[in-house]
Amino acid sequence: MHSDYMANLLAVGEVTPLQDNLDGVTIPTWFNEQKFKRAQHYFRQNFAAIYYGTICGLLASLSIPSILNALVFSTGGKPSFRVAARRYLRALKHTVNWYCDDLASMKSGSWQSLNHVRQVHSAIQRRAMARNYRVIISQRDMAITQFAFIGFVILEPSKLGAQNEPADLDAMCHFWRVLGYLLGMEDRFNLCTESYEESRTRMRDLLENFIKPSFEQRTEKCVDAYRMLLGGLWCFNVLLDYNALAYCAGRVVGLSQFAKYWYKDGDQGSDDKFHLKMGWKSRVVLFVILSIHEVLLKYDLFRYCFNTALIMSGQIAEWFYSQIVKRSLEIILNYSRKLKGEI
Repeated sequence: MHSDYMANLLAVGEVTPLQDNLDGVTIPTWFNEQKFKRAQHYFRQNFAAIYYGTICGLLASLSIPSILNALVFSTGGKPSFRVAARRYLRALKHTVNWYCDDLASMKSGSWQSLNHVRQVHSAIQRRAMARNYRVIISQRDMAITQFAFIGFVILEPSKLGAQNEPADLDAMCHFWRVLGYLLGMEDRFNLCTESYEESRTRMRDLLENFIKPSFEQRTEKCVDAYRMLLGGLWCFNVLLDYNALAYCAGRVVGLSQFAKYWYKDGDQGSDDKFHLKMGWKSRVVLFVILSIHEVLLKYDLFRYCFNTALIMSGQIAEWFYSQIVKRSLEIILNYSRKLKGEI
């Protein structure tokens, strides 16, 4: 049985568009600067864990048809490695801006980033209306996307390797409540509320009643989107193997077939160990990922070093895409045109 929030989100939120007329929007009156800054500090201390949780959240959310359809529509119906690389590296950059810049200044990178995302959403909405599409970005879809960024950080911090106190998670909920508001979410659909417990309950309801069933029944189209997502981020993190990350996402989502990996998880025989069916490369990558996030990140020195390495790899990836991938693709496209006699 759905909670009142879930019933409202699924029935009303599905047909209620994202608010895209946000001219003059300002920080809400209930904004708590202390909580907001605490969330930013928590992000810096747990960057690797939060990034991992976001990847798992994105994989889980893409199993929902409306989210996948919105992604395909926003790319003109022709998603590619180049589009995926640009889109997800930008998404990472936006997220870092939100977590690291001062929201109090309208000229900050955080505000500029929020304005850019709002403009993109608005442009997509206008294109959809011009083509007589249904609601292309609904309040429900925004709540699901919000879950992708914060859901597992709140519900499963130990599986991500995040080290936290209850006040940290409360601050994270406040942080994403603010961002949801600034990106056009109505309070009644926002996953994050004034109460941490209520926010957590909403996230758990959304996971158990909507996201988990969709992930368990994901389609081939969804799998293709997974490969595109991970392909777009490979230059940022070489551990983004599809089979390994799909297993990790299933483990964080809470599906039983992904639950038994370590000896402490219990062993009912090899049939219960889904990872044994993978190829050797995926199994090695999976072992490394789970060792990092479920074991090593609890140690302060390793967490500091790994966070630093991951942040540096993000900067390198942005340069790599702009200097190498983009140029290589242009060369390939020009060569293809020459073969076709177009130039």
